[in-house]
Amino acid sequence: MSRTAWEAGAGADEGARKGGAADRTAETLQWLRNRRGTGRIRRFAYAAYVVLVLLIGWYGLFVIGLFQEIGNRRPSADSAAAVARVLPSALVLTALTGFFLTARDALWRGPVVLPRPDVDWLLALPVRRRPVLLPWFALSAGIWTLAALLLGFVGALLIAAAGLGRIGLLVPACLGPAVCLALLAVAGAAVVERSRKATERLHRATPVLLIALLLGAVQVAAAARGHRSEALETVELWSGPWGWAAQPVLAAAGRPGPLWPVALALLPAVTAAALTHAWKVFAEVPAEVLRSRARASGGVLAGLLAVDMRSARLSVAGSLEPRGRGRAQRWAARLSPPRSPGLLVAWRDAVALVMAPGRTGLMVLLLVPAGAVAHVAAGLGGPGRYLAAALAALLGCFAASQLLEPARLDADDVRRTAWSPRPYERLALEHALVPTLVLIVAGCLLAPPAHPVVLLAVPAAAPVLVAAGLLSAYRSPAPVWVLYGGSALGDTGPILTVLWYAIGPMAGTAGLTVLLAAPFPSGLPQAAEPLGRPAACWLLALLMLRWVRGRARRRARP
Repeated sequence: MSRTAWEAGAGADEGARKGGAADRTAETLQWLRNRRGTGRIRRFAYAAYVVLVLLIGWYGLFVIGLFQEIGNRRPSADSAAAVARVLPSALVLTALTGFFLTARDALWRGPVVLPRPDVDWLLALPVRRRPVLLPWFALSAGIWTLAALLLGFVGALLIAAAGLGRIGLLVPACLGPAVCLALLAVAGAAVVERSRKATERLHRATPVLLIALLLGAVQVAAAARGHRSEALETVELWSGPWGWAAQPVLAAAGRPGPLWPVALALLPAVTAAALTHAWKVFAEVPAEVLRSRARASGGVLAGLLAVDMRSARLSVAGSLEPRGRGRAQRWAARLSPPRSPGLLVAWRDAVALVMAPGRTGLMVLLLVPAGAVAHVAAGLGGPGRYLAAALAALLGCFAASQLLEPARLDADDVRRTAWSPRPYERLALEHALVPTLVLIVAGCLLAPPAHPVVLLAVPAAAPVLVAAGLLSAYRSPAPVWVLYGGSALGDTGPILTVLWYAIGPMAGTAGLTVLLAAPFPSGLPQAAEPLGRPAACWLLALLMLRWVRGRARRRARP
């Protein structure tokens, strides 16, 4: 949708009504309420019952148990010093993460999401937009507020469990700022959903925001180990609403800042101003945007119910607004294909990475913690070594999957490879070349230089990680017997479906964990260990690629 259509779409229906169409809003909504009748009440009662059962069964039992523990003693008193060190940076990081997730959610869904029938039928009638959209905006605000209350209450209990304050002071100090942050996030999401300019700015700022969140997580980890920067924490606490909301909590925990009442006064004032602005703009969301968000929400829900994350991701990607090409993308679009047919798949994969730099950036962001965890695993022993190695391998699988979007596109539609006379399964294997090289180069550059063992593990693990991603790309949809499978243990369909889709990453993670973390066999010379582990990983990669070949052959000729 063009910028002109975006800006003009919001007021198109208002202009049509001013041209002489009658306002039938009240009659239409009353007719809908009468038609829906008890069915709507019954669905609402069922949803409320499910939410109440989940809250009582999971959240309620946890809160009641923690509350009783606090009444008898301070269960986390031994960790009071560590909690006090990480509290300022952790609160700011939590608030920033909530803002970021809410803003990203607004890129494809947003706080105003109507059902498909309402979008396709109701918005085309001569009705005013605000009465139609207000209940859905209020529903989103209510859900965000409820989540903020639940998280804020748990946060107050956890701080009280460490003996850093009284519950009577911590609960209001946590709940009030949490509600303000939730309403601010909803107001910001409404602006993102309404404004094309805000959407484009958020797209451009996403890599910077991800790096900021990663640095915030590093700061929290450093504070937990005793390396704090009070000057940086002061800047964060006054940098915006995410820092203002943390200051009343710190004051209730016995660490008041010199001007924390000012922050407490600024937070509700900014929240009120943001809600006032959101009240003006949420009813101006163009109908085309509402239709795309409704389709995306339905597709994501269908994908989640079928445990098909690929379908859910495609639904989200289809609702995102197209962005303009940068300089690198324009340069890549002018590249001529190679003359050798054997390099065409590699050329397409390389061009696809240049055309989507966000995927490469996310790969780098995932490799950084993977290398750090692998560095920690190399110095551990016992079960901790296996757990750290498994976590590093899992992060590596997620990083490798960011480079395999061309393979997934070819797997989604076999006709995309009709240009090549070579077998489909051979083209599937050629998709492993560029991701493996990129992963090896990036992993070696990001590996901790003080640990050569981690540097040696990168070229050994990269082919396995790419093969695991290709297994997921060329897997077939879950068959009916998996979706509705059952056994003596009950309905195992959801569990079998998750295993069906996750078998590739599970095989890669388990294989790398055993081959890289297990002790070297005592019967072999220790001098062979530096080469034995990479050789075993490469053998595992060959076996997994053979598995990929079989999956691709069955997908091309089902």
